[in-house]
Amino acid sequence: MKEDLSYQVKLIERAKKELGMSQSDIARKFEVGTSTVSNWVKKKVKIPTVAKIALELMLEREKDKKMLDFMETFSQHVVEMGQKK
Repeated sequence: MKEDLSYQVKLIERAKKELGMSQSDIARKFEVGTSTVSNWVKKKVKIPTVAKIALELMLEREKDKKMLDFMETFSQHVVEMGQKK
C-alpha cells in the first residue's frame, strides 16, 4: 500500500506562504537540490522526517513570534489608554 504524502505537500505550501519561502529557499535550508523539494511536492519522494519536523517547528516558531508581536502591541495600547485618563 502506498503512503499518502498529502501532508508533506500541505506542509511545504504552508511554509512557502507563512514563512515567505520559495522551494529554492527550502532546498537551501535543507541542503538539497530544488528538484528534491519539487519531488516532495509532486509526492514522488517522501520528505525526510527530520525535514518535516524542522518545517513544523519553523511554522510553530513563526506563529509564536506573531502572538508575541500581538501581545506587545496590545499591551502598548493598554498603557496608552491608561495614560490618557
